[in-house]
Amino acid sequence: MNAAKLKHIVEVDRCESISAAAKALNLTQSTVSRSVAVIEQQIGYALFDRRARDVVATERGRQFINRAARIISDLDQFSEDAKQSRETGDTLIRVGVSPPSMQGLVNNAIKELVFRRTELRVHLEAVSVSGGVRALRRGDLDLLVGPENVMRGEQGFSFERLGDLATNLFTRKNHPLAMNNIVTRDDIAAYPVVAPDRLSWHTDRLRALFSALGGDSARRMHIVEYFPLVADIVAGSDAIGVISTEYSTSKTFMRRFALLNVSYFKPLTIGFAVRKRWLPTPAVRAFEACLKEFPPGI
Repeated sequence: MNAAKLKHIVEVDRCESISAAAKALNLTQSTVSRSVAVIEQQIGYALFDRRARDVVATERGRQFINRAARIISDLDQFSEDAKQSRETGDTLIRVGVSPPSMQGLVNNAIKELVFRRTELRVHLEAVSVSGGVRALRRGDLDLLVGPENVMRGEQGFSFERLGDLATNLFTRKNHPLAMNNIVTRDDIAAYPVVAPDRLSWHTDRLRALFSALGGDSARRMHIVEYFPLVADIVAGSDAIGVISTEYSTSKTFMRRFALLNVSYFKPLTIGFAVRKRWLPTPAVRAFEACLKEFPPGI
């Protein structure tokens, strides 16, 4: 049943006149009369009693018109909600970063976007790799930053590389391993290691290292996502931490810590994914541009 014709019916009832309803709708009287006739033919009974100067709803017509009015009201509200959703989508960017330990690596891109585009709003969320993929697939995220090896295989995603992320192992300045010119895997395995998150390429590599020694590898590692806490643990104990190359070059870091002379982690290709089915909004495209200009720790 045509929604426009239902709207004509409701307006005729409100105005109690076909000619007045036509004027209110900016239509011809014949158009509105035809809408009434078509609806009455479809439902099989009269909606209005025609009088000399006005029309009045019949008993059965009243029930139909009241229901039609509710439908029209719902459609108007639905249209308004959709409009507001579009307007929100033009200014809101929902960004996921996986694994969670990488969240700080998009700081420069986020800050640049906020400074450049003051009308935009960013909702940044740290998510597990699998959780981020599911959220992007469902449409709960607009963009997901993470490792290529996870996202490129998703058929529904469009992935763009940003570069390779290099990471290192580090200790406190006076740690026994800090003085070694060469650090072996056995050397690393002799100390507790602080992994940045439960599900990441770092943790997988460390788990493999400890598994080779026998026993439960998980019990040989700390897992802490909050880097300031990781730094305090490493600074005050013999624990070994994981850090991106970008962070390890800061003066503050070099004052407190030492990088171990070992290449244990291969560089990880990082990029971002969006859904293929929907074109990115202008806001998402603006963030993509900032990510390319300020890639995460690369």
